[in-house]
Amino acid sequence: MKTSPFLFAACALAPFMASALAAPLFDPTGFELRETQPFSISVQPTATLASARNPAYHLVPGGITLSSAARKPTAYHARQPRTELSESHLWRVQDAPAAFSTALHIDQFPKSGQIVLAELGPDNDNAPLLRLVVDGDRVVLRGMIDNAPANGVAVGTIDATHQAHIALQTQADGQVTTLVNGTQSQLHLTRQALSIPVVFRTGAHVVEDIGTTPDTVTITLTGLSASHGTVGSSLRT
Repeated sequence: MKTSPFLFAACALAPFMASALAAPLFDPTGFELRETQPFSISVQPTATLASARNPAYHLVPGGITLSSAARKPTAYHARQPRTELSESHLWRVQDAPAAFSTALHIDQFPKSGQIVLAELGPDNDNAPLLRLVVDGDRVVLRGMIDNAPANGVAVGTIDATHQAHIALQTQADGQVTTLVNGTQSQLHLTRQALSIPVVFRTGAHVVEDIGTTPDTVTITLTGLSASHGTVGSSLRT
């Protein structure tokens, strides 16, 4: 009896789907807090966050609240501010399957720009492989995706509660599965994307049409997890 390739795919996705639909678990193991300012980046190990005193982040029961300026830098070569939890080790999609989840609440929207809910990207200012942004009431996936329109692909919605429960799974061949507030989508990364060293990150970050007047975005994370298969080589920085 022949076995359908779709059955194999469904079986592989079953643990991912079950985990994604479970109650959020905030597990920052393997992550560090990165606070990017226009001309500096500070890194805080998650193990020390309980004793930290910083207006950009503070622990809450079962999670952490992150804030960042949502103001476009006016100086040349300045970075866009962001406060986020980022993986502390680089990895490549082609090495092994990986799965991530984050549950968050948008506490304060900026007056302009689009909030980044999560992304896979290089550990620098280069363009991300994948970026999930809030566009109105939609969650849009943009990045290095085969046959995707320039403005991205809608993969879910945000309702009046301003909560997002996101799960993301990558396969070594570039297949990507997302689950955003119960909506599942499957896409494929470009061949170029598979070999780029990346990290998963989520937090307070605004992009696109940002104003130049003082503004703030605030996010509370109540779920965070990351799982990697066995990789063939270390990408520790």
